[in-house]
Amino acid sequence: MKPNPVTKAVAVALIQVLIVSSLGAKLLYDRRTRPQAWFKTERFDPNLPIRGRYVSLQIEVNDPRSPEEVNKKFRDELQAIENQHAQFGYVSNSDFGQECGSIVVRDGRPIAQFDQSANGECDNLTFVRRNTASGMKLQLTEPSLFFIPDTAQDPRAEFQGDELWVLATIPRQGPPRPIALGVKKTGEKDIQPLSLD
Repeated sequence: MKPNPVTKAVAVALIQVLIVSSLGAKLLYDRRTRPQAWFKTERFDPNLPIRGRYVSLQIEVNDPRSPEEVNKKFRDELQAIENQHAQFGYVSNSDFGQECGSIVVRDGRPIAQFDQSANGECDNLTFVRRNTASGMKLQLTEPSLFFIPDTAQDPRAEFQGDELWVLATIPRQGPPRPIALGVKKTGEKDIQPLSLD
């Protein structure tokens, strides 16, 4: 006896519900069991044809190496950037020192833990360094999306000039998963969580 179309449809719907539920359960489990940390972020406007209500964040991670160690390790790349700036007569933010690794939390701070994977073939995360006017930054190459309610004001517009931070869960694999946004005002040490209801 062949199953009727209604039975097939119900079976497919149940399978889809189970798939979505298992993903939700995994995310909740990670949120309860995996470490969490505040990450300093940069806001930027994503170049996507279809945009929902979200903030795209470039997450910054602490580099375990000193600036002197980084300069020594990536001396050739930095010299090439310097030569390019001298040749064209301008200074811009430049990316260099791409490495693979993961994120660990030490004393409440998220720190990059590098591995020996070849550049471009990272098993987990890819980090890149950026020389800016305010100093050297280590960032994840993959942006994190923080979805906000339809009625919330976009924090990029409201908090210009202040530092934007994101509280995120650090999974075993993949980029941090944002939970909440916060702002650190100029001259202050504490991060003030934002209410985006």
